[in-house]
Amino acid sequence: MKGSQQEDIINKPILPTLFKLSWPIMVGESMQLMYNLADTFWVGRLGAEFLAAITVSFTLIFLIFSIGIGFSIAGIALVSQYEGAKQHDKANLVAGQILVFAIMFSVVAGTIGLIFGESLLSLIGADKEILPHAWSYFRIIVAGMPLIFIYFIFSAVLQGIGDTKTPMYIKLIAVGTNVILDPILIFGWSIFPELGIAGAATATLITRFLAAVIGIHILFTGRKGLHLHYYHLKPNWKMIKKIIKIGFPAAVGDSGLAIAITFMTSIVAGFGTITLAAYGVANRITSVLRMPAMGLGRATGVIVGQHLGADQPEEAEKVSWMSSGIILAIMLSLSFLMLLLAPWLIGFFADEPEVINVGANYLRIVSFAFSFLGVQIILSGSLSGAGKTVQQTFFRLLTLWGFQLPMAYSFAYFLNMGENGIWWGIFTAKLLGLLIMAIWFKKGTWKSKVIEDQAVPDQVPS
Repeated sequence: MKGSQQEDIINKPILPTLFKLSWPIMVGESMQLMYNLADTFWVGRLGAEFLAAITVSFTLIFLIFSIGIGFSIAGIALVSQYEGAKQHDKANLVAGQILVFAIMFSVVAGTIGLIFGESLLSLIGADKEILPHAWSYFRIIVAGMPLIFIYFIFSAVLQGIGDTKTPMYIKLIAVGTNVILDPILIFGWSIFPELGIAGAATATLITRFLAAVIGIHILFTGRKGLHLHYYHLKPNWKMIKKIIKIGFPAAVGDSGLAIAITFMTSIVAGFGTITLAAYGVANRITSVLRMPAMGLGRATGVIVGQHLGADQPEEAEKVSWMSSGIILAIMLSLSFLMLLLAPWLIGFFADEPEVINVGANYLRIVSFAFSFLGVQIILSGSLSGAGKTVQQTFFRLLTLWGFQLPMAYSFAYFLNMGENGIWWGIFTAKLLGLLIMAIWFKKGTWKSKVIEDQAVPDQVPS
């Protein structure tokens, strides 16, 4: 990693730097969602029960994904702070250690998923009509979990040094391939067999393999700043301890999110297959709405991490609040658009009038909740860059478990508001969660780095 890349982040104006870093992340994250949207579009042609199957299976898949996402946060925090402190060799060491750790975990998690996955799918709401389809999709995705984790880590460590374009380009290649393969494998075009819902999972797995191979090649050839050698993969227990200290709380937070989504799915499933299918389709759309916040939040975390590594805490806070104002304006604009476009968007993925009606109501209510969530994502990104994952996890779990789940259930069942009560519960929870987090964030106790000032000996070849 050349020092000039770090200088481009530390010493440049905030707004242009935020845009430079965030737009590739937004595009890349949007491409990530294209996996799910392509699956939803083509599988939706098979019927509502298949859409419901994807909704249930992805809920459990995300629970496993969340661990890898959590530890990728440790990669961003440590790599960005080491780059800000100009300890470039340490950034390479972090990348190697977290890559090995993530692969080992993904093998264990994938094995557990294959053993217990079918029972868990049934537990969270897959009935006899849905379960065979959900299990068919789930087991293929879980079998390729190490490939998915490799890309998570690759993207995180490159973003930590300020390279957000390379992960985007790889995503573009992978998603383009997936869009082509989906209908071919689902419907059995030409010489290919008709695999149904399993074809969607197979297409995703093939493209994840492609992304993982490219990512490993880039890291070990050193073409994009970080340059791994085999000795970076040998256990360095001091660094592993630091990774776990930062990554474990983030993993708990992401797991808590995944489990909360599982419970939310169970609450929604109580209103039947139509509501569950509408919920799944609408969530794909709201995932797109989150993209600006996800991109800007990740970029904010990188800039905050590098400023803290360079001992510039006030600049780190300035970046955080500026990003929050930008995302609030963007998300509110998108929310007003949803008032007009909701039925058309749901109808693009589903044909049944009942699904369209329920999904449109969801979008009209919950899209405004995502304006509050967008600011919370930005502040969470700042805490990630600072390495303050315990605090980040607390506010995430407070919003989900302290507010959203109880309110969604209570509004729907105790107040007899039906399925719309779930949507209003989400809205209220996101507002309360943001208010509490913003008050604490303003105190500024998070503005300290997690790396050492003096370099310690790196792992060296033996």
